Amino acid sequence: MNPEELKALIRLVEESDIDELEIGRWGRTVRIVKHRRGPAPAAAPLHGPVHASEVHAVTPGGSAVEGAQDKGTQHHVVESPMVGTFYRAPAPEAPPFVEVGDTVRVGQTLCILEAMKLMNELQAEVSGTVRKILAENAAPVEYGQPLFEIEIH
Repeated sequence: MNPEELKALIRLVEESDIDELEIGRWGRTVRIVKHRRGPAPAAAPLHGPVHASEVHAVTPGGSAVEGAQDKGTQHHVVESPMVGTFYRAPAPEAPPFVEVGDTVRVGQTLCILEAMKLMNELQAEVSGTVRKILAENAAPVEYGQPLFEIEIH
């Protein structure tokens, strides 16, 4: 997608009633989210391994939420960036990438999401301890579905 096409899409989102637009072409995805409070919409290309920080839940007021505060401890919720099948391990007989209680670092693979016969590694964008695994192995997941809760160190 060239810069002019991207600018036209941003203008389309700004001038319309839609809050979010996601377009995929040629193995690349562009997501434009309108923030009602603050700067103009942001566009971020997604390609290669998907990082958890590239996924944002949008609240009804239009603000992005990446983690939640709980008794002074910061938790980061990793959400699915796509519709697909959630796999905890690289192969059926292999051990899971992570377990509850494991310490993870930025860039570490958390799981695989299969979409259209392509295996996409979901990598941690924060360092911390896995507190919850919120999806079942080999189960279908939806876009934006919470997959992991990580307590940030």
